[in-house]
Amino acid sequence: MSFQDGLSKVDKGSDLIKEGNHLIIDATMNAFLFTWQWWVAVLMIIVPWVLWAIFRKKESSARLLFSAFIVMILSTNIDSIGVEHGLWTYPVKAIPIPTISYSFRYSLMPVLIMFFLQYKPNANPLVKGIILAGISAYIGMPLMAMVDMYKKIDWAYTNSFFIILLLYLVAHWFSKRKSFQSL
Repeated sequence: MSFQDGLSKVDKGSDLIKEGNHLIIDATMNAFLFTWQWWVAVLMIIVPWVLWAIFRKKESSARLLFSAFIVMILSTNIDSIGVEHGLWTYPVKAIPIPTISYSFRYSLMPVLIMFFLQYKPNANPLVKGIILAGISAYIGMPLMAMVDMYKKIDWAYTNSFFIILLLYLVAHWFSKRKSFQSL
């Protein structure tokens, strides 16, 4: 294959991606918008942050948010890879962007991790991570699948368990850094 052939294939692939994105946006705007599943997705974005604002450990807010942002960055990249490779998809979502679920990656998961970090901060992080990953992968994700907010295609919940466990342990490690000094 020549360089020009490669450029031509990339153009065709980009056109297919654009067409797929338009289909997903059309479905979201014309079939899912304002359904009860859509409202659940909206609430999954808003409610966790409201609860965190009320119940957070205020003197640790910056440290917790820093860990949450790390989780958002990592999980968004993992999510993009999974969706792009056809391992799972998010059929109904609050924001009609084809690849990721903002409800889960930018709200529910980081806020849950922040709550787990601040609750019993001296408990064994591996045990806390296993509890969070177990609840998320074996209860939360099947519930999301039941309401069409998550669809696993070529994926196992156990894989999600290990990813969520890793995300929690990374967030825990970042939350314990002593490098938070004044500028």
